[in-house]
Order: sequence, then structure tokens, then C-alpha cells
Amino acid sequence: MDVLTLRDLVIEALLPVGVDITDGEPATDPSGRIRRTVIVGATPGTASGRRAAGGSVNRDGTLAVLVVTPSRDSCLALTEKTRDLLSDFPIPGGGRLTDASYDGEPTPEPDTSPARWSKALAFTATRKRGS
Repeated sequence: MDVLTLRDLVIEALLPVGVDITDGEPATDPSGRIRRTVIVGATPGTASGRRAAGGSVNRDGTLAVLVVTPSRDSCLALTEKTRDLLSDFPIPGGGRLTDASYDGEPTPEPDTSPARWSKALAFTATRKRGS
């Protein structure tokens, strides 16, 4: 499975949360206030579990997920929902997402008006070679 397909599966899994989901900038409402948004990015990953005969066995990719909201409390709530949905998310062809995020509070983003709060999450996706 390629990294873009994995990103699209994760975006689809987040749809029931009922917030904006994108791989770009968060949207704003008509008053300019940031909308509750989950931004999903992915990397092609690194090879792991090499065989003595050569070639990689697995590929570990990383999904970078950024939760952005207009307040600290809504950021905490959306972070929890996002983490619950994506932790142990099954990857077609074998494997699961593993939460690799650092613990911590959402932080206010500097130089933004109106205010924006964000929390970065990271998930490792281990998938078998060729899947």
C-alpha cells in the first residue's frame, strides 16, 4: 500500500468525527475564526527488518496528524477523539497504526488572530513489503 492510499484511509476513518479533515491549511469560518480541523500528512517511511539475502521486509511510515481548533478545551477533546480512532487502526494487507505521540498540552499558535490551538500527534504504520 502506498503512502497516499494510507493517508486517504486515515482521512476516511476520521470522517465520523464531524470536523474538517485536510492535508493542507485549516479553514476558517466567515468571521475568520479557525474551524476545528484535523490535518493529516504522511511519509513514505523507512525500511526495517532486512533479510540477510538483501531487500527490506517491512516499511515503517509515519502519519503526522495536527489537531487545530479555536480553543484549548476543544483541542483536547478533538485530540482524544482522533487518538481513539487512530490508535491500533488496522492497515489493509497487515499491520496497524501505533501511537507514537508525545504527551503534552495543546499549545496556542504564535502570531495568530483569532487564536488557534494545536496538538501534534504521530502514528507509526508498519506494513509488509509490497502491501
